[in-house]
Amino acid sequence: MKKSLILCVVFFAGALGLASSASAQPSDKFTGSLLWRISGGDLSQPSYILGTHHLNGQETFDIIPGAQAALESSTQVVGEMVLSDMAGLATQIQLASIMPDGITYRSLLSSGDYERLDSSLRSLIGVGMEQLGAFKPGALSLTVSQLMFMQAYPEFNAAAHVAMDQIVQTWASEHGHPVVGLETVEDQIAVLMDSEPLKVQAEELVCALAHTDYYVGSLKRLSALYAAGDLAGMYSDALLDPANPCPASEEYKFALVKGRNDKWLARLPELFSAAPTFVAVGALHLAGEEGLLFQLDRLGYTVEAVK
Repeated sequence: MKKSLILCVVFFAGALGLASSASAQPSDKFTGSLLWRISGGDLSQPSYILGTHHLNGQETFDIIPGAQAALESSTQVVGEMVLSDMAGLATQIQLASIMPDGITYRSLLSSGDYERLDSSLRSLIGVGMEQLGAFKPGALSLTVSQLMFMQAYPEFNAAAHVAMDQIVQTWASEHGHPVVGLETVEDQIAVLMDSEPLKVQAEELVCALAHTDYYVGSLKRLSALYAAGDLAGMYSDALLDPANPCPASEEYKFALVKGRNDKWLARLPELFSAAPTFVAVGALHLAGEEGLLFQLDRLGYTVEAVK
C-alpha cells in the first residue's frame, strides 16, 4: 500500500470528513472537463492543467480528450510533489506516522471511543489498537480511506496500481523533461499528520469509522463525478455536503485545500512563463473559487476546457 498511501492525499480528503462551511463557493464557471488550457498573459505557448484521481491509472488518462497531445506539447511536468523516489517517500511518511512519545489513544479518547475505535479497526482491517496504536490518527485515516475505496471497488489492485500522477512524471523523465514538485513530502506530512491536534484527529477517525457506509458511498459518488469531469459536483459533494456526519475542522480544510492552492499559485506563473508546462494535481484542487482554475482566471490568464 505504500504507493497509494503517498498518492491518496487530496482525493481521499473527502472520504474522511472534509465538509466545508457554507461560505465556500462551488463555482460553476470551470467545470465539465478534467483538462484545461492556460494561455494569455505573458505566455507565448499554452500550458495545461490536468485534474487527477490519485487511484486511477493509465486506462483513465488514455480516455481524457487531449491529454496525451497536451503532455507531448509540454517541455516540463509539474506535480504535487516529485514521485521518482517512491521508496524514500514511503519511508519518510512511515517515520512521520509514529505517535509521539508519551501520547496514546487512551489519553486522547474516552474509554468508550477507544473501544469503538478498536472494534471498528478490527472489523475493517482485521487488527486493532494493540497493533495499530503506535500510529498517528492521520496515518490510520489514510489506510482506512484506501480500504474504503477497495470496498467500493473490490477490483482495485493496490499492489499493481500506477497512478496518473506517476504516469505523467515517468513520461517526462523518459523524454528528458524536468519534473517539478509544488511541495515536498514534508509539506504533505505536515498537512496530513500535524494540521490538527491529535485528539481532534482521533475523534474524527472514530466518527468516520462509525459511518463507513456514508464514506464508501461518497467515494463512489466522487469517482462517478470525476469520470464525468464534473468538478463543480465533486466540490459540492466533497466539501459542502450537509449530510456529512463528521465534518473536519476549519484548520484542516484550509491546510489541505486552500492553503496549498495559494502556495502553488505563487509558483505557477513563473513555471508557465519558463516553458510550456503540463500540471497534474488532484482534481479537487481545480474546483471552487479557491481552486487553481478560478484563481488563474482572476490573474488574467485565459482558462479553457479541453474537450
